[in-house]
Amino acid sequence: MKAKKKNAIFICQITESSFKVIKCLIHNSVREFTDLEFEAVEKINQVFKKLEYNNNPVIVALARNQVTCRYIKVPTQAPEEIEKIVALQASQYLPYPANELITGYQTISVDKDGYAHLNLIIVHKDAIERYLKIFKELKVPKLSIVLSSYGLCNFYNRIKPEDAGPIMLMDIDAGNVEVAIAADKKLLFSRYFKLNKSQANWESLFIDEIKKTQDLYSKEVSAEAPQKRVIVGAGQSTQGLREVLIKQGGLSSEVLSYQDKINLSENLLKTILNADNSFISLFGLALQDVEESLNLLPLALKEETKRLSKTKEHLRAILFILGMIVIWGIAIGKNLDNKARYLERLKTELSKISKEAQPLEQIEKRMRLLDSRTTKRPTAIDLLYELYQVMPNEVTLVSFSYEEDKQVILRGQAGDLNSVFVFVGHLEKSKVFKNFQSKVRYATKKKTQAGEVVDFEITCLKSV
Repeated sequence: MKAKKKNAIFICQITESSFKVIKCLIHNSVREFTDLEFEAVEKINQVFKKLEYNNNPVIVALARNQVTCRYIKVPTQAPEEIEKIVALQASQYLPYPANELITGYQTISVDKDGYAHLNLIIVHKDAIERYLKIFKELKVPKLSIVLSSYGLCNFYNRIKPEDAGPIMLMDIDAGNVEVAIAADKKLLFSRYFKLNKSQANWESLFIDEIKKTQDLYSKEVSAEAPQKRVIVGAGQSTQGLREVLIKQGGLSSEVLSYQDKINLSENLLKTILNADNSFISLFGLALQDVEESLNLLPLALKEETKRLSKTKEHLRAILFILGMIVIWGIAIGKNLDNKARYLERLKTELSKISKEAQPLEQIEKRMRLLDSRTTKRPTAIDLLYELYQVMPNEVTLVSFSYEEDKQVILRGQAGDLNSVFVFVGHLEKSKVFKNFQSKVRYATKKKTQAGEVVDFEITCLKSV
């Protein structure tokens, strides 16, 4: 039950003599209407108590006869600039200073020249202050005040989402009629008039008001006429109106059937169909959220609400970050604990393996000793023997210098220079000298009694 109270929203409407309210429970994306009350204005507190109000959000459907609406064009598309412009322009449409008026708006379209086309709503501050005083006593944490025409438009959009419009909607509420023209799920125009069926010529008066609505819409908003007329509202009040519109001719007319389109209990539906008052705009405001720019609260209160909302978002973000840090800390601690346990297991296993590996270690040492013994370095005798094998007949070795594991220096004489290079080539191919780099350091011709000879020196450097 506590969860249900927490997820409930209350949508109400206050007129001069009555108070209407519905209670809607929200389960994820499903919205269920559970209670409905219609009482005198003086019983507002008793009604909320009866419906088990528990600091839930409240949406007020502001009656159309309390506001002025205008279709205007402004030279900007930025929401912040639009809000300032409409607040200044409001006094052009009502004979009050700008600080006594409250505005709301919805952007209908934008054009390539940077202009925005708006539906502007203007209401006197005193009308809003009345609601703020009433709901301050109930300690409502979140209050929204929205023109009832938007509830009517939302309701039709939910029931007939395929209709692009423009469509003329008529909400019949006892002796009051609210007419709205919507297209592409946005409200373009709305007006309000009274209807007294006890008058002898009420049908003609009703048709005259409908014609007046169409003329004003064509003049102020668009020359594109509505495609059809749709009657909604209280079950008792809608009777006979469709026939009156059909007699007039022109647009097609229908009464909207919505019984199977919204989540209502059988008893609640029966009450609505037999009522003389309409709850359609209230249902519409519950079924679909409206833009924040349509909330008709004083600017200071809006700013305070935004500030509180941002503060809550920051707090949620901080709590989320702290929660993640705690989770990471627990995870890291758990991970370190697991690693410590794993390390301990590794040490235990290593201790076992070390005992088993000791005989293998001894064998390895013996193998290394044998390998070192079998790896024979070339001795001076080995080198001299190899030189004897590879040295050409034309070459005589005069001096042999061997610095172990570093270099070999050979000096001698040859009959010609070519024999010296042949000697170097043999050294490079020799298996004994394979780890040496052999090169001629110098080769000089000189004359002797036996003839001309070449003195040479060959250096063989040990490769690293």
